[in-house]
Amino acid sequence: MSATQRLFVRQSSGLVRTISAFGAMVFGVHCISLSSSGLIPFSWVASVWPGASIIGVLTVAMILGLFHAYTYASIGAAMPRSGADYVLASRILNPTLAFGASWVLALFSGVVAGGLIAWIPGTALPTLLRTIGILFNNQTATDLATWSASSTGILVIGTACVLLTWATMLLPTQTIVRILEVGFFLGLAAWAVIYFALATAPGPEAFQSAWDRFMGAGSFASRIDLAVQAGMEYSPNVAIMTLAGLIMGFWIYYGYYIPTFFAGEVKEAHRNLLIGAWSALIITWLVFSAADLLLERLVPLEWIAAEGYLYNNTDTFAMPWITFYASILRPNVLVVGLITIGWIYTLINLAQTYFFYTSRIIFSWAFDRIIPSGIAYVHPRVGSPVVAVTLIAILAEIGVLDAATRGILATQLHFVFFAVITQIVPVLAITLLPFLKPDLFEAAPRIVRAKLGSLPVVTLIGAVTLVYLGWMILASFLFPAVGGGIGRGTVLTFLLIFLIGIAVHVASRLYRLRREGVDLAWTFREIPPV
Repeated sequence: MSATQRLFVRQSSGLVRTISAFGAMVFGVHCISLSSSGLIPFSWVASVWPGASIIGVLTVAMILGLFHAYTYASIGAAMPRSGADYVLASRILNPTLAFGASWVLALFSGVVAGGLIAWIPGTALPTLLRTIGILFNNQTATDLATWSASSTGILVIGTACVLLTWATMLLPTQTIVRILEVGFFLGLAAWAVIYFALATAPGPEAFQSAWDRFMGAGSFASRIDLAVQAGMEYSPNVAIMTLAGLIMGFWIYYGYYIPTFFAGEVKEAHRNLLIGAWSALIITWLVFSAADLLLERLVPLEWIAAEGYLYNNTDTFAMPWITFYASILRPNVLVVGLITIGWIYTLINLAQTYFFYTSRIIFSWAFDRIIPSGIAYVHPRVGSPVVAVTLIAILAEIGVLDAATRGILATQLHFVFFAVITQIVPVLAITLLPFLKPDLFEAAPRIVRAKLGSLPVVTLIGAVTLVYLGWMILASFLFPAVGGGIGRGTVLTFLLIFLIGIAVHVASRLYRLRREGVDLAWTFREIPPV
């Protein structure tokens, strides 16, 4: 076998292009999450930025996301392979730098998958169980909520959910897409129930009466005063709204672009990646914005901010969840049951998207033979990279353990910071593609080689995306409440893991050269086979 033939694990990836534009959109919607991100605008955004228009924040964030989505769709279109961002950057900029960035992203994505799974027993289940306990005076549900949120509960339920997610990710891709499609429609059905409960309430008095009925007489009227006494400063300012949108975009909508990471399995990637990403953004924006319109018909924005502020900053018992708001208006088993089923199912879907995209990134490293080739094994019957998926399950279990001991949000807050930094490398690569590799640029699909006058559109939009990513990094330090307290320890952690990735790449190159006579530098002069 010649050296050229040994550049890649085999002559084809073994993965099949089965994901349509609709499938790409479903992946994007679930990675944004109709359930977890559906709670953020009302429970967290409103409390971190009291007075900022929720719809305004959602809209500013969505518009910025459209630019970012175009950039990543272009990356996938230019290099329609598994781990497209890593593959592109390693061929355009520098393979060692590209691998180091991809290493950080993938490792933390796997751990955060576990953190998101831990969110099920740590936050979602307790919220839904406490709702049942409050509405139906059910002490058993309340006790289960307390146990679920305990370290033991998070570990037990979280581990079970990791195993469930791992098992489903070993199925054929078409089956996985069907599972996600079911979740998409279940999630929309759960939101339809919420809309119905909010829309059929006669007016503000009905909400106040329902709140006081279940939370105690006079509770509704006291929330704003309690929040102000605790330090909330309400400032309805357009500039603050815009600033919040500029910062919260990655938090609320993170995930719309993930099909780029498995572009090798997307049919007509040059077309469907952009359709899927933009559709996921617009659909989730519509879902969340419609809910806010209906909620603010019943409740002042200041009250929504106060309830979130009390939950996030005090020991006062608070329930700043739109699922709870809908449930107290329609306190019956059917409403609560449909919301609960939709919420839990879509949270599992969220974890599944992380398993799927992260396993494909790791697969791409193995296919380039940077890490052991066996990790690129694809099961001949199901067509799944079972070894790569299993590695992600191990990382996810670490994430569950971390969440059980340190808290649900710790890893996730830092992950956004890490994700933004690592994306600078592939975004810079696509921005400079027309100038560094003009032959690849001219041979790329139309979305990549489109021009505005003499300026390539990918360069223009890529530059906008780079500025946005740079701002997100800066904002992590300027606004600790949003960035999760990014400090020296977080930065050093990033640098350590990045340098480990660099070391892995260098060691792999030396190993292949000495043991096999193959220089990995040759690999990065070639495009991986489909």
